[in-house]
Formats: sequence, C-alpha cells, structure tokens
Amino acid sequence: MADTLTERGLTVADAPAITEVLAAMEAAEPIDETLGESDVIEEMTAPGVDLGRSGIAVLDGDRLVGFGWLRVSAVSASWKALPWAGVLPGDDFIGIGRRIIAHLEARATAIRDADAPGLPGELKIWVEETRPTTAELVELMGYEIWRYFFRMRRDLSEPVPATAEPDDVQIRRYRPDDDDAVLAVSNESFGDHWGSTPMDRERWRAEFAHSPSFRPELSYLALLDGEVVSFVLTSEFEADTEHRGYSTGYIARVGSLRSVRGRGIASALLTRTLQALAKAGYRYAELGVDADSPTGAGRIYQRAGFTSIGRSFVAGKHF
Repeated sequence: MADTLTERGLTVADAPAITEVLAAMEAAEPIDETLGESDVIEEMTAPGVDLGRSGIAVLDGDRLVGFGWLRVSAVSASWKALPWAGVLPGDDFIGIGRRIIAHLEARATAIRDADAPGLPGELKIWVEETRPTTAELVELMGYEIWRYFFRMRRDLSEPVPATAEPDDVQIRRYRPDDDDAVLAVSNESFGDHWGSTPMDRERWRAEFAHSPSFRPELSYLALLDGEVVSFVLTSEFEADTEHRGYSTGYIARVGSLRSVRGRGIASALLTRTLQALAKAGYRYAELGVDADSPTGAGRIYQRAGFTSIGRSFVAGKHF
C-alpha cells in the first residue's frame, strides 16, 4: 500500500476529508471530542498557520488518508510550533504518521531558520491518553513527555452552591469593548504558566472574541475600581453538542492578575458562570487544567464540583 501513496500540499478545500479522518480516529480511539467541518476550517486558517509552508496531504489514490500542518506561536525567547495531524486508522496506513511527523519537523526547521534564525526551536504535540496509537508514534519519533493535564467535568444537574463575592469587586458579563482589557489580564496572568506565550490581538480574537464557539453571554469578568482583574471565558462547540445530543459549556480560559489572587475572585466568577450555564440548560461544564498549575487551579475546580474524567500530556522535542 505504501507504494501507492502520494503527497501534495494541503488546502482549506481538504477540510471535509480531514473531518472524515478525524471522525474515524474518534471511532477507533474515542476521546469524546467531535470536530465539525467549520471547526477544522477555523484551525486551518488560524493565526500562525500557513498551509503553503507546512501543510501536507497524504493520498491513497484520490482519497485523503493523512494530513498535517504546523501552528506557529508568536516568537518569544524560542521558536515554538504545534503540529496538527491525523491518519485514517487501519493496517493499510501504518507508517503514514511517521511520514507526516518527519515532514512537519523538516518544515519546522526550515521555517524557524527563515523567520527566526539562531533561536532555539521546540515542537509540542498534545496527546490524549486514550489515544495509544498517537502516544506510541510520538515516542517512536523521539518526543518526551513534558507535562500532564487533566480534563474535568461538572454535572450541572447538581446544585451550584453560592460563593462569597468580595464586597469591593464588581462581577458582570463580558462585553465586546472589554476585549483588550481581558487580553492584557490574560497575558499577565499566564506569564507564570508552563509553556505560555503572550498572545497578540489577532491570535486572541481568533481564539475568543471572533470565534464562532465563544459564548460572551456566558462569560464573566471581575472589576476592581473599574478595571478588569479577573475573567472566565466560555465556549461551546456545536459539532460536539449535535453529536452528544446535549450542550456542554467549555470553560475555555480563566485568569486573574497576580495582585488579586487568593481573594476568592476566580471562584466567585466560576460560580456565576456555572449558574448561568445551568440556567441556560447546559448539561455539563468542562475544562482542561495543568496538573501542576502554579495557581492551584485544580483545587479551585474540585471545590466547584468538577471531577477528573481523563488525562492528556504534552510531548515535546527541542531542535
């Protein structure tokens, strides 16, 4: 079979075929995640993605059976990129994953050398533990586990107890004109988080304010003396909702300025968010959290009624 395979560049027109590959991967090794064609297009056109420079499609005849591209982070002290890839499950396609990762590594080196010569480079691949095929591949390709993350869920049919709110803090819903202030708080808040790179306005808005998955009416801010000091941003993925048959609110990002940590502000915001999700008819709230979060975020979520439902890891390689 390998002799019949061909390669070409990747384009947005491949999104339907990529969606089919992702669905087949989910059926073979479920991680309880469904991506629709619009989600795939959003990933393919995200800031930091240049399909012409890194994209690869592997074909068996006219059928796309594997794909990959790089999402490059904003340049900081090092050049970083996240490979985004998948292969149609089946014995006929063994070895395609190695082929795609090797291509992406070569492209990463070339792009780094062209855009940020002299900077150290790193590639990071997110792996769900329920995807052993991917885990085996990244180990085979020389990647090492750098960090673990928990996936957590909160059943919203269970009551959401009230949480004390500091008297000097105003809590309200997100508004569009809050976006730059929330971005500033996010960059300061995540400055001490593992692997975090400051986001510029383009990347931030693509992921949140301008993303079809963002739910501003279910996102909350805390203000102190009229200034944003903490936030909870919520998303919903329509393909997931359709596949599951019920709505899940994803707590996409939570941040607080270091100067206000430890005052219970994030907990109060989270409570407001969970109450709003429950009132709006969402069945669950979900989130991902660093297993070694420097802010102790996992404990905050546990107190709010979240329980762990899975674990993933970041496998990385320096070059």
